[in-house]
Amino acid sequence: MHSFFKKTLMSSSAVAVAVLATSLTMAGLTPANAQDDDVIIITGVPKATTKLDSSSSVTALEADDIRDIAPRSTAELFRSLPGIHAEASSGDANTNVKVRGLPISAGGSRYVSFQEDGFPTLLVGDTAFATPDSFLRFDSTVGSVQSIRGGTSSTLAPNAPGGIINFISKTGEEQGGSVALTTGLDYNSVRADFEYGAPINDQWSYHIGGFYRSGEGPRSAPANIEQGGQIKATLAGNFDRGSMKIHFKHLDDKVPTYLPIPAIYNGGTSFSAVGVDLGDGTLFLDETDYAVRRDGNIDAVDGDGFESKMTSIALVGDYEFTDQVTASFKHRTASIEGNFAAPFPASVFDTAGVDPSVVIVYFNTKLRDFDNSFTDLNLGGDFEAFSGKIGVEFTKQNIGTDWNFNQYYRRLDGSLTSFDMGNSVNGVLYGNPAFGNCCTRAYEFDIEGTAPYIALSGTAGAFSWDASYRKNDYKVSGFFAEAANQAPLDVNGDGTIGANEQAVNSVGASAPADYDVDFDAWSVGASFALNDEMALFANISEGGSLSSPDRVTGSIAVDGSIQNEAGYSLVEQYELGFKYQGDNGSFYATYFNADTTESRQFEVTTQTFIETAFEASGFEFEGDYDFGNGFGVRANATFTDSEIVRTASGANVGNQPRRQADYIFNIMPYYEAERWDVGLAIFGTDEVFVQDNNSLKFDGYVTTGLFANFNVTDNMSVNLNANNLFDKIGFTEGEEGTASPGDYVRIRPINGRTVSASLRYTF
Repeated sequence: MHSFFKKTLMSSSAVAVAVLATSLTMAGLTPANAQDDDVIIITGVPKATTKLDSSSSVTALEADDIRDIAPRSTAELFRSLPGIHAEASSGDANTNVKVRGLPISAGGSRYVSFQEDGFPTLLVGDTAFATPDSFLRFDSTVGSVQSIRGGTSSTLAPNAPGGIINFISKTGEEQGGSVALTTGLDYNSVRADFEYGAPINDQWSYHIGGFYRSGEGPRSAPANIEQGGQIKATLAGNFDRGSMKIHFKHLDDKVPTYLPIPAIYNGGTSFSAVGVDLGDGTLFLDETDYAVRRDGNIDAVDGDGFESKMTSIALVGDYEFTDQVTASFKHRTASIEGNFAAPFPASVFDTAGVDPSVVIVYFNTKLRDFDNSFTDLNLGGDFEAFSGKIGVEFTKQNIGTDWNFNQYYRRLDGSLTSFDMGNSVNGVLYGNPAFGNCCTRAYEFDIEGTAPYIALSGTAGAFSWDASYRKNDYKVSGFFAEAANQAPLDVNGDGTIGANEQAVNSVGASAPADYDVDFDAWSVGASFALNDEMALFANISEGGSLSSPDRVTGSIAVDGSIQNEAGYSLVEQYELGFKYQGDNGSFYATYFNADTTESRQFEVTTQTFIETAFEASGFEFEGDYDFGNGFGVRANATFTDSEIVRTASGANVGNQPRRQADYIFNIMPYYEAERWDVGLAIFGTDEVFVQDNNSLKFDGYVTTGLFANFNVTDNMSVNLNANNLFDKIGFTEGEEGTASPGDYVRIRPINGRTVSASLRYTF
């Protein structure tokens, strides 16, 4: 592998971060946001434990501390967790998330499971146009967010070898609630949050809450794209020999999803805007787009945005047969659907005498059926020498999508004025010749999974250990249709077949999918307490992630079977670490190493098969320190050295994977007075290569957030929050891997400065 430390030392910005990490080590510091070091960790561990005693890297963030950061999206919350690299530029949907150098070779989060109360939002994280974060929202019903990286995440959750991020709901043991109203001061957004919980009697308690919002969102839009909210409720009971929880959720929310926009490459790592502001501009059209679906019906989709709908109910219970033996049951069923509608710049070009122009391929994908269910049955024993759990998990995930891409023509004149080209009418062509009319498609997959598992743990004096094994078996069935038919059709229903309706795409012939995927996962970990404040830990694990079936159709044979051992990716990893928890601070340092072998997949845009392997290693630091007199600091930093070690063609071997930063960090200095507090939330990332060919680069950037809270009375507070206070420009994703100065490129920038204010009343 190329020298990570040499590269780090040669970068002045990286040196600054290295000095910061060293100072945190000496002072004793923790994660990006405050966390209670005594909190009980229940996410991805074989037995409830504390952060100090765990044999893995774990983090717990409390709801009040997350509110200080005021994330504009779920992805910005994820970005605050150590080891997690969330490309927080797409809004509240369609985010790419990776952990500790595991690659983003397909959209979404192939190696990280997003959960609510221990249940995955979706079974697989890399389905095109349907990422798990699109159906997950943070609000005041969430009591804490827990995360585990590596270790037992491979064995105690499906398709999560990289880690788990779990939203844990409040249960109402303590009576009280709050209402809050938040408004954007320099952007159009209004949001109302509420929550309330209380004991019902000595055994039962409840909590209910949610939010509703309306507005454009953090970027300018021609209409109120943010529209909707969610309601959640939890009923919890504790009995002499057991407990029970019932969770309900209804999400109906529409949010903007930001795709790349045109820009000009100036050379080096410099880019400039072309017709669309980098800080708050979009290509949103606010048009009625027409889509021919699989059943032949024509959908009229009004306006841009991602519509997310999810209704779920979950039951969690356990019963103690004896003082040593416990049975547990978990089940959740969810109805999930949505629609992805957003403009993608297919090409940018010049025309003599007019402004530059963009050809937009409009992604319009109906998430028709993403219903799923998760069931877990297990029997646990807690004995003198060890404790154990043996169980089986049953999973089911539907993937039903209809794709339809039309084409629009716009001038980059600041107003996105429409113009005609070829057979378009009023700037629209029903079809997408820019993409070879590739993408009027239908997918109808059913995934059924069975995973027996066993987890053991024990202690012997200062030494503790755990070992777990999981056997993953998946059955994938259904069909896919990827070749479109073209014919004249009055798609917009105006009574005539216009020039732009002469070659309308509809779904073509389908092919079957009928294949099995199976792989093993295991983890072994240990922790040794040096004293009451310090511990060493280590773990080694191997796990896999089932690829979404729409990613591997190029390896599906005529009879529906899968070829070339495609269908899942394998991750082998280990970590070594040190943990310290003192009276005034805490510090956690972890060395990690991971090898990833990805399954054979067909990439439509290049018409080639991709089969890639990666190596990654690095260090993860967390820490916090209380200086006294109200002053404190919290921080984390992740240093990663990653390399492509194998490709199907042999190209790019030895290169750094695309969009993989050598370091990312979060620093949060704060001051707390009797009635007010103030602080900064600083996020930074190193430069990255846009694509695997390692030619074009995005520069590193640092954004600074500001929060200030003032308690007007004991029950009422006013909060001010600025995100990206200094309006820094940064980029997370790009289409072109190579460019010359003056070339047009398509890149996805981070949001510019946004300032919000909240009024909160607790009771």
